Amino acid sequence: MKRRTTQITAKSNITSYVEINLTVLKHNAALLKERVPDGIKTMAVVKANAYGHGAALVAHALSGSVTALGVASVEEAINIRNSGVILPILVFAPPRAGNISDYKTYNLVATVGSFYELELMSSSMSFHIEFDTGMGRLGFSPNEWPELLQKLNKSELKPSGVMTHFATADAPGSDKVNVQLQLFNKLLEDMGSWKQGKVIHASNSGGLLYYPEAAFSMVRFGIAVYGFSPSAVESIPGLKPVLSWKSCVSVCKPLKKGETVSYEANWSAPQDGWLVVVPVGYADGIRRGLSNKIEMSVAGKRLKQVGNITMDYTMLYSNEPVETGEEVVILGENAMMADEWAELLDTIPYEILCGIHPKIERRPVS
Repeated sequence: MKRRTTQITAKSNITSYVEINLTVLKHNAALLKERVPDGIKTMAVVKANAYGHGAALVAHALSGSVTALGVASVEEAINIRNSGVILPILVFAPPRAGNISDYKTYNLVATVGSFYELELMSSSMSFHIEFDTGMGRLGFSPNEWPELLQKLNKSELKPSGVMTHFATADAPGSDKVNVQLQLFNKLLEDMGSWKQGKVIHASNSGGLLYYPEAAFSMVRFGIAVYGFSPSAVESIPGLKPVLSWKSCVSVCKPLKKGETVSYEANWSAPQDGWLVVVPVGYADGIRRGLSNKIEMSVAGKRLKQVGNITMDYTMLYSNEPVETGEEVVILGENAMMADEWAELLDTIPYEILCGIHPKIERRPVS
């Protein structure tokens, strides 16, 4: 078998790296855009370091595919802007007095969901008004629209968008989404001509895929653009995971039948074999709850993970020796995917992807 080597060497301080396949990323964006009606704008959500994929890297790669970007915080937006991205950037977090100057300096779009936040706006700022139609988190109540309109009419403020967020769009046929959609449509009807010329958006990945009637004038690409379905029960044909997480074999040593491995000694070798040590652990984002449940790929062969995952190391069991420095695929390719880890942990792939520590280098590949 041809040896699969990695760029990590014994002399390197790097213990793992993440590959971001830009060709696959663009493929996913194109696939999603096929579902978007003509004339509808598209936003790539790149918050949380682009769901663990590298915000600036993803933002640059998708600059020719989407019309806007969405981030969670001003700090995220500044980092992306400083990387040279010129697309409009909407900041989902509520603005605060201490960061208003940043919106102006970096040409950011604010999200306003309370009268306090509205007071922070100036006529030179672009902002979207958020309404809480059932998410139960941020935003004006639809019942506050008359008062809000009155304040806007008395000011020189010019909102550039109106938005809401679905709580259960990852579930096809959700009654909750239908209720939220009815509330939002009623609100837009009450706005009359005021809403003309404004960007109106509600749909995340689930909204785009399962509720096409909620497209309005912009849709937001989230988890789907990274290759995962927002629904645990319904896959999206053609989507491909963008991310692969790789490391190398740090140590390979013989293991006798009955010998235990790692803290708490809860696994013992069923027969003579080889212990393969990978220098990545829960400090890097491999959740300890995955101990004795997952597999990784070494030289194209799936090996079982054994013993408790530790802060800095993960152990695998092999029937035959492997060479030090051999490539290990933690996630992706011939190994497991983030949604498989998520299922084992009773969580969602978002958490797995976002949990890969930002200290780990993201490398573009095509």
